[in-house]
Amino acid sequence: MSRSESTKAAVPAPAPDSAADAQPVDRAARRTEELRLADHPDWLRLSEGIRRQIAACVELDAAPERLRELADQATALAEELEASAPGKRVALVESGWQGKGASMAYLPFSPIMGTLNPASLGIEVHAEGDKAVAEICLGEIVEGGTGLVHGGVIAAIYDEVLAAANLLKKVGGPTAKLNIKYRKPTPLYDVLRFEGWVESIDGRKIQTRGRCLARDQVVTEAEALFIGFDLDPKASDWHLREEAESGR
Repeated sequence: MSRSESTKAAVPAPAPDSAADAQPVDRAARRTEELRLADHPDWLRLSEGIRRQIAACVELDAAPERLRELADQATALAEELEASAPGKRVALVESGWQGKGASMAYLPFSPIMGTLNPASLGIEVHAEGDKAVAEICLGEIVEGGTGLVHGGVIAAIYDEVLAAANLLKKVGGPTAKLNIKYRKPTPLYDVLRFEGWVESIDGRKIQTRGRCLARDQVVTEAEALFIGFDLDPKASDWHLREEAESGR
C-alpha cells in the first residue's frame, strides 16, 4: 500500500448524507453566538467523558469479546453524536474568560487547552505576573519513546503557552517561527511546568520565549516569533481580529 493510500485509509469516510458533508466555510458561518463555558455544563461533561474514553482506549487490556462489545458501544455513540453535529453555533473564543481570575481557558475548542474538545490535552493555562504558565501530567496518549512525551506534542504545547503569554501583553497573532531545544527527555506521569513570556516587541514582530521544567530541571526551551495584529485593548483574543480581517 502506498503512503497516500495508507493516509486515506486512516481517515474514516463520513456516512452518506451525514452532517459531516457540510463544508468548513459553511460550518464557520454558523458561529454567530457568544460562547460562555458556564452556559454549557453538559457539553463540558460530555467532552470530559469522551476524553477519559480516549485515555483509556490506548491502555486497554480486554478479551476479544469485550473489545467487540466496547467497539459496538463506541460506534453507536459516534453515530448519535454525528446526527447532532451540523456545526457549532458558538464562537471559538470564550467571551468571558478575562473575568475568571488568572485562568486563561479562552479557546474551548483548541486541541491543546480545549475543554470542549475531547481530543485536546486539557491543559489549563494561567497567569503568574507577566508569565503564562501551564502545569500538567501527561499520560500514554502522548507517548513517543517509552515513558516519554512525544516531541511534536511538546512543540504544540509551547505554541499555545507562548501565544497565551502574548495575550498577557495585549499583543498576538499567528506563529511565524517556533524553535524548540530538547535538552533532556520529557517524562510521562511527572508534573511538567511550561512557562512563557514575551521577550521583546518590535512593531508587529513579537519575540516570545519559554521553558519546561520537570522535577525543577529544565527539560526543554522554546523561542518563537509571532506576527502581531492590531488589537483593541478591550479585545479578549487576537483570533477575533484575525477573523474580521479575513472576512470570516
